[in-house]
Amino acid sequence: MTADTHPDLPAPNSEATIGFIGAGNMASAIIAGLISANWPAHKIYASNPSLPKLERLTQKFNIKTTQSNQALAEQVDILVLAVKPQKLADVCSQIKSVDLSHKLIISVAAGWPIQRIEQNLQQQLAVVRTMPNTPAFVGEGASGLFANSRVNQQQKRITETIFNAIGTTSWIAAEAQMDTVTAIAGSSPAYFFLMMESMITAAVQAGMSEKTAFELITQAMKGAATLAQSTPNKSLEQLRKEVTSPGGTTAAAIASFKSNEFEDIVRKAVDASIQRGKELGQLN
Repeated sequence: MTADTHPDLPAPNSEATIGFIGAGNMASAIIAGLISANWPAHKIYASNPSLPKLERLTQKFNIKTTQSNQALAEQVDILVLAVKPQKLADVCSQIKSVDLSHKLIISVAAGWPIQRIEQNLQQQLAVVRTMPNTPAFVGEGASGLFANSRVNQQQKRITETIFNAIGTTSWIAAEAQMDTVTAIAGSSPAYFFLMMESMITAAVQAGMSEKTAFELITQAMKGAATLAQSTPNKSLEQLRKEVTSPGGTTAAAIASFKSNEFEDIVRKAVDASIQRGKELGQLN
């Protein structure tokens, strides 16, 4: 047995049992991704007080469900805390009597540092914090991950397997960066939606139909992101300049952005999100 192999946790390619406390949109998205990635449905569990939510998950994915968070925690190898931050304290009080020392704990609750999770569960545990975003619903999520020192390499690989099923993953070096992850990945789809909304409004005002504007703008946004990812040897600045002919239409738009301090607007928005994340972490 290698040093990073956990005696009680199956390898990433075996049939580990995984349980989700919480049956909301993000849990459903992750479950859908796991099913698509051939994780056996009978090895996936979910708990929630709402029977209708559990029935929908059972009908859609044929997974196992329970209304008891404690029963689920006792059953699974990997425990995903997929509830809203304000509900996590109650969840922890319900499962703290379960010996979780041989399980991998994954939290998707914003604003809850690992130390607070361990304090509420009254155990020292292997915990990963993550912040997926809503494109996970279509398999295009971006998930930042942070693991405490008790998470071994095998557990990290399992975590990657889970969240790669809904998009891409990136490990961060310090837990304090989770607020930045939230600002640039967790929250950022809303920024892009706002940008597209504004562009569509401008196009409609210029006489284009909303439907045509939506089709062109959403594809342009998607295509720009795909191009950036497909040409890692080129910086974003270089890609931008390749589109921007001197004295042309793109140059006119870029000049307008800069004269209105677009970069400063973006920086202030990201900073505001980071600061709010820190505030929420102190409130929870």
